[in-house]
Amino acid sequence: MEVSRSQGARTRLPPSKVAALAEEWLDERRTIGRGISSQTEAAYRRDLTNWATIIAEIAGRPSPPPAQDGSNRPDPFLGALGRLDLDDLSLDNVKRALAQMARMDYAPASRGRMLAALRGFCRWLVIEGHMVADPTIHLGNPAIPNRMPSAFLASELEAIVRTVSQADPAARLPWPSRDRALVAVLAGAGLRASECIKLKLADLIREQPPILKVTGKGNKQRRVPLPVEVVQAVDEYLAQRCKRLGEPSPSDPLLVRYNGKPFTRESLNYHVYRWILRAGVHKPEGEAAHAFRHTYAKGLVANGVPLSSVQALLGHASLNTTQVYLRMTGAELADAVQAAEVREYLRAT
Repeated sequence: MEVSRSQGARTRLPPSKVAALAEEWLDERRTIGRGISSQTEAAYRRDLTNWATIIAEIAGRPSPPPAQDGSNRPDPFLGALGRLDLDDLSLDNVKRALAQMARMDYAPASRGRMLAALRGFCRWLVIEGHMVADPTIHLGNPAIPNRMPSAFLASELEAIVRTVSQADPAARLPWPSRDRALVAVLAGAGLRASECIKLKLADLIREQPPILKVTGKGNKQRRVPLPVEVVQAVDEYLAQRCKRLGEPSPSDPLLVRYNGKPFTRESLNYHVYRWILRAGVHKPEGEAAHAFRHTYAKGLVANGVPLSSVQALLGHASLNTTQVYLRMTGAELADAVQAAEVREYLRAT
């Protein structure tokens, strides 16, 4: 049995029946239909590892042996699922594990996502004849609070654009043109952080209007038109990048760090936090970079863009996800950032 691709070099453990079946389920998910992305598979592995760890504690299963060498740690996925028997996946244990997750302050959305992963695995176990009944079939998803998305106000977006247009005095290698390009793409195209960091130079297609070819969740692609001011900000950055790092190839990342390496989600959010701190802007709830996406979406809705078009631009699989932006009141929409406003601030700086 091969160790998870996402875990790097790990100690190979003899898989238990549950662990082996979980690997078989993931193998099938990769090969049927459209398959699953590496990010989705990694999320399934994390979620099933959490389930197995909590259920094993509830069932009193022994812990895996400690690693002898910190550089040769056992794979956590195989280690956690290796503690379980199929009988441990009972309705009572699953309900108790859900309650334990709530006590551990897992957010309702996280518990819902984790339940979906376990539900998929258990449904497959029943279909394949390894279990008689699915313990998750009658469990409802945790209620998610009716919370409005966090977005920047017009004054906050203006402050951020003006801030990143100036060199960061605390940075060892300030790069304001790159930071302006990041803000322009995030606020002017409404990308997720994961989509932004995966952009290649070839994904900027200079048609009329210019577009970004974006690879979203499930490796689904969409084409997002760009305002001319966003393209100008990116071009200014690319000109400086050539001087700093040499001529890039079309397959290179579009947006890079000082050393020429691509951003990670963590490094991107670190930069956003730095901008917010320097601009004196209130930190939004959730992932910092995601607030630009909410800002973009609310601006589209405020400007009367049809909801189906907003759905297409954001890459939402369901229109229900997009409808959250309709719940803004007229007063909130007046204060919310309009997508076009980032163009004005880019021009002014």
